[in-house]
Amino acid sequence: RNYKLLKSSRLLTKADFDLVFADARSFRDRSFMLLVRHREQETARLGFIIAKKKVRLSVDRNRIRRVVRESFRHWRAELPMVDMIFISQPGLASMPNLKLFSSLEKQWSRIISTMPK
Repeated sequence: RNYKLLKSSRLLTKADFDLVFADARSFRDRSFMLLVRHREQETARLGFIIAKKKVRLSVDRNRIRRVVRESFRHWRAELPMVDMIFISQPGLASMPNLKLFSSLEKQWSRIISTMPK
């Protein structure tokens, strides 16, 4: 298995984000939200919106991105062809890495079971 996160697996442009915002399903946790939109491409893609207002310190924002990317890398092969935006909520900065990782696993499972392949 290739766990490398390629550039093709990331949402990079405003147009990519706008497409997800226009037609997305929401998967919520207490500390974050995933907006998910089905797409007709070969792989799942991920983008981030981590507001300074919600996560004050840059070290926390970077830590959160690393944990989410790591989890996404492990689940990408099972995920359907979707574009996702990870959005922070208040309290995310205080969430330990293992708890965030397990919360993400629950959300990935929900996405797999409810979104079309």
